[in-house]
Amino acid sequence: MAAKKAEAANEPVEFDYKGVPFVVQSNKKLPLDLLEAIEEDRGEIQIVRAIVGKEQWAAFKGLSPNIEDFEEFAALVSEAAGFGDSGN
Repeated sequence: MAAKKAEAANEPVEFDYKGVPFVVQSNKKLPLDLLEAIEEDRGEIQIVRAIVGKEQWAAFKGLSPNIEDFEEFAALVSEAAGFGDSGN
């Protein structure tokens, strides 16, 4: 729900992952790299990296994540970007 409110207000969404704060821009302000990654079907890692950007990706990688950690992080990023399950 926070992502929907942020999208309506065109504001970023903040969340913490393992004590590290992350910020995801409203979906209209996400970088063009994201659309390119989706269009070129580059895969989930490249899409998540495009959403969070280089600095935040480095912060995530600094947590020494495993595959399960990536899956959790990707779900949070997706929700924050407004790409979560709509229930439809």
